[in-house]
Amino acid sequence: MIKTIHLENFKCFDALSLPCAPLTLLTGFNGAGKSTTLQTLLLLAQSLRAGGRTPEIPLNGILACLGSPGEILKEQSQTNNLKLGVENDQVKLLWQLQAENRSEGRSMRIQQTMIETAQDNLNFRQDSKMLDLLPESDSVPQVAQLLVNSLREIIFLSATRLGTAEVFPSPEEAKPIQANVGLQGEFAPWWFLQSDLESIDIKRCHPSNSSPIPRTQFNTWANELFPGAQFNVQAIPQTTLNRLELRIGNTEWRRPTNIGYGLTYAFPILVAGLLAKPGQILIIDSPEAHLHPQGQSYIGRFLAKVAAAGVQVMIETHSDHVLNGVRLALSDNFIAPEQVAVHFFSKHPDCPVISPQIDKEGNLSEWPEGFFDQAEKDMAHLVGWG
Repeated sequence: MIKTIHLENFKCFDALSLPCAPLTLLTGFNGAGKSTTLQTLLLLAQSLRAGGRTPEIPLNGILACLGSPGEILKEQSQTNNLKLGVENDQVKLLWQLQAENRSEGRSMRIQQTMIETAQDNLNFRQDSKMLDLLPESDSVPQVAQLLVNSLREIIFLSATRLGTAEVFPSPEEAKPIQANVGLQGEFAPWWFLQSDLESIDIKRCHPSNSSPIPRTQFNTWANELFPGAQFNVQAIPQTTLNRLELRIGNTEWRRPTNIGYGLTYAFPILVAGLLAKPGQILIIDSPEAHLHPQGQSYIGRFLAKVAAAGVQVMIETHSDHVLNGVRLALSDNFIAPEQVAVHFFSKHPDCPVISPQIDKEGNLSEWPEGFFDQAEKDMAHLVGWG
């Protein structure tokens, strides 16, 4: 599990070391650095998936499309270098990148890769390609390779998903990353079909139904988000396409166009959450998108249960309902307080990130200005208090 994300001279940050937990919520103002922080992981994952043996890291690809070096280097900085990295309990990995020209090119050269291990007190630094420091040899700790593998197998679901498409593709890779539903959730129907051969971890089963049958769990969780909702997928013969069908109650199966965005936006979250391997990292941008407030709360509870079962979940959210769903999950003992981290990105230059502590009852230690307080401000104004 990633315990800290590190970045220096990256976009709006001089430097940031952000603590992470099994479930990490990134909240706060637009443009304050939430996406930037997660792009640290996505850029590294993107390069690793591409092979990672070139002396450069691409800035544009399937997981992140960031433009030129000048668009990601901090504007006021006088240097063309930046650092990106992660660490867990055993090892810290940092990549120092350099741009020859801020305005040209779509990649940055890997100037140095750094590995620091706590157990062996090993500091290993060398000019390197992305992965050349991590061969299968005694000179490099195996824990570093395991951390690299976790980065490579990140699942990222963006805020923009395929809402009312009628057919969905199958992955093209011979061995796709487990539960990788795709940036827009496009592979979720295919994974739904594959899950017929699997069994859902009991720790992720709905509290009301312990059956490990995948379709049972998909539909039980869906029913909580949307009462009566059910999913079905059919492979289209002689193609690599899959048809997603939905219904409410015992009605006829319908195409997504005739059901609405909420169900289809939640579907890949349920698929990835139920099928990801323990130790995988699941990043979701705006899990609340197109969901009713009740559904937003329940998706927060669902993701808390997934995190407690061993999948590291990172959420970028603007929804107080998602936050409250996580708080309810704590109160109901779905997850322990030490397994949850909440960060508020404030845009304040002296304190860009505030991290309230959360207890087993779901209480937060502080509510900084702008932290999910707009409803109270609006109501105070309506009743004449402000």
